[in-house]
Amino acid sequence: MTDSPALGYNESGDAMYICRIQHNWRGQAGTAISAPVKRYYNLFHFPTPVEIRVGEELIKTRPNACIISKPWEPRWFYFQEDTRMNWMHNDASIEVLLDKYEIPVGQVFYPENPGFLADSFRKMFREFHSNAPYREELLDGYVEELLIKLSRSIREANTPVSLSSNERKQLVLLRLEMVDNPQRQWTVAQMAQRVSLSPSRFHAVYKALFDISPMADVINAKVDRAKTLLTMDEKAGVLEISEKLGYTNQYHFIRQFKAATGMTPGAYRKKNL
Repeated sequence: MTDSPALGYNESGDAMYICRIQHNWRGQAGTAISAPVKRYYNLFHFPTPVEIRVGEELIKTRPNACIISKPWEPRWFYFQEDTRMNWMHNDASIEVLLDKYEIPVGQVFYPENPGFLADSFRKMFREFHSNAPYREELLDGYVEELLIKLSRSIREANTPVSLSSNERKQLVLLRLEMVDNPQRQWTVAQMAQRVSLSPSRFHAVYKALFDISPMADVINAKVDRAKTLLTMDEKAGVLEISEKLGYTNQYHFIRQFKAATGMTPGAYRKKNL
């Protein structure tokens, strides 16, 4: 992985996020790599276990370890077996995105469900070596997309409540259905039954996954839909809207709307029409 400063720069001389990239790069068993990569940030993905030195610590990784090193930061890793790894050197401007999406730098991390990594590197590698119009802009978009997926995956891996991939999928689908249908009489017991969980576990995993309790999420969905109804049809009364959203008491609706927005439905309509 030698430096190649000319790669990854557009005709104006402005750096893209990617300065160099490899997909399925071969690392031979029994070999080690040790060197800083000058001014670049470096993102490495190791599908198979390797040894990595981080500061004074030697870490034997599990499969699908990732690490991002800073410019000029010493790096050392040893291939215990033949490896097909993914890596890219990034311009220092990527630091803004790393901060924005809270991606750890200088430490080993393990994304949850890391299958997206190979796909992301494959399409970035192909685009990098193309000569297609707007190549630089698309590559920068791919890099940001990758970092967003990494950020989400890291958060999932650090969820305090253990979730299977099927539970996670079912919860996401349930939430989408709830947001699309806020007028239904959603209850914790009913939602928990839909995903085959006890009410207590459902409440815990829902809040861990979405950072909000189930019923608070239901209320937010109703309020968001109410905002749309209030501004789409100024002739619809508060009572009519509350009934469309499944409320049997318009004053209950008004209290929840005001608690969420700081104003009554009527005041919200006047402000936004």
